[in-house]
Amino acid sequence: MSLRAQLERTPGHGVAVGRSTAPAGPARLLAVAGGACALALLASFALGAAQSAPGHAGVAGAVASNLLLVAGMCVVMRQLRPDVFDEPRALVLLAMLAAVAIGVGALAARLTPGSPELVPVAFVAVVVSALFDRRLGLLVVCCVGVLVAVQPAYRDADALPVMLAAGVTAALVVRPVSRRDQSYLWMAATAGALVLALAVTGLALGTPTIEITSSMVRGLAGTVAGVIAAVLVLPFAERWTGRETHLTLLEWGDLNRPLLQRLSLEAPGTYAHTIAIANLAEAACRAIGANAVLARVGAYYHDIGKLGKPQYFVENQPRGRNLHDKLKPSASATIIRNHVRDGLELADAERMPRSIRAFIAEHHGTGTIAFFLEKARERDGVVANAAEYRYPGPVPQSAETAVVMLADGAEAATRALSEPTPERIAEVVDAVIRQRLEQGQLRDAPLTLRQLTIIQQQFVRVLGGMYHARVEYPTPVPGLEAARR
Repeated sequence: MSLRAQLERTPGHGVAVGRSTAPAGPARLLAVAGGACALALLASFALGAAQSAPGHAGVAGAVASNLLLVAGMCVVMRQLRPDVFDEPRALVLLAMLAAVAIGVGALAARLTPGSPELVPVAFVAVVVSALFDRRLGLLVVCCVGVLVAVQPAYRDADALPVMLAAGVTAALVVRPVSRRDQSYLWMAATAGALVLALAVTGLALGTPTIEITSSMVRGLAGTVAGVIAAVLVLPFAERWTGRETHLTLLEWGDLNRPLLQRLSLEAPGTYAHTIAIANLAEAACRAIGANAVLARVGAYYHDIGKLGKPQYFVENQPRGRNLHDKLKPSASATIIRNHVRDGLELADAERMPRSIRAFIAEHHGTGTIAFFLEKARERDGVVANAAEYRYPGPVPQSAETAVVMLADGAEAATRALSEPTPERIAEVVDAVIRQRLEQGQLRDAPLTLRQLTIIQQQFVRVLGGMYHARVEYPTPVPGLEAARR
């Protein structure tokens, strides 16, 4: 039965194939509770809530109200973005950004009271939106803005509209970072929204023109400083969370990098295979809404371990000559399996980002090296240790690594076809996806069956273009003999 038929017979086929989000464990809940308490205490004492509350009961009430607000924010985060909530490093980064906003806001309140334009919400928005996405940036900015605005230091000023105008604009204007000069757009848009909000709120409150102008100047300076600080902080945030901006991915995707240059010169067949996989993975990820840039760059490096012994991989061997003919199946399987280990060693030496390294480890999952396993069974009858013929894994943990796994299998199987017609390509792609499903290789990948159908369609389209029918030239071709001389 084809994959399409299976999906049509499967009720609710939008259900994810991969893992569902598990509830947070006690240790993580305790850590989140501790962080929420720390933020509540910081907001209470830094922004004057505790100092303005008379007596111990008033202080406790101020801290408790802030804690309730922060706890509500955590619940919203858990419901709307469980993927981020379940990443401890991401939570720590978000808490640190909130603490920076609270701390700078407290310092600004002491130096220039009633100046919400100096609270660095734009800094927080740019870091979060560039590193994660705009939806999370909006969520974090709204939470931080509300937390600061309810404190006594900013309660009298019309702080919330000003902070939300700057933060929301900064979060929305940030796109996937592909050029360094994009920061000028972030500055201009955020500064424009902030100036407009200051003018409107100032006029509504009857603020003197000179004070409105002064707040605008401070807001412009704060916006420029906040965006510059965000651009400087982003590389460290990337390393801490293991997430990369598009700019970092594009830097690693430069085909002139030494490692990729080595691959093109020492293993040209693997290099050609890599480019084909990158085209397939990018098209499929773009169609399903996954990170197409990450998929392309990860595909460039997924087989980098073949540089250790490129001549033992079929795409680099001359026709009719196979070095594995002189080896035992177990030795051949070891060489094939070790290209994953060798690739990870090269990645460590190059300090490759974790998101790209994942493609090296996961692109074969825990699948078997079927050709040499069958060869061993034919030779010895019974294989004593079947683990020798299995890749170390793990199975794909992300949509992008899963797509590269499927693209790897589909491209290799299509290349082996003697007559790659569109119908046969569709059959091969269907068979590869069904096989990976049946083997459990996609059990941890956050893909739905509907997305697998789209991936299949994209593979068939791209592979059909790659292996299209060739025009048969008449014999002799004019000028051919002269060209041969």
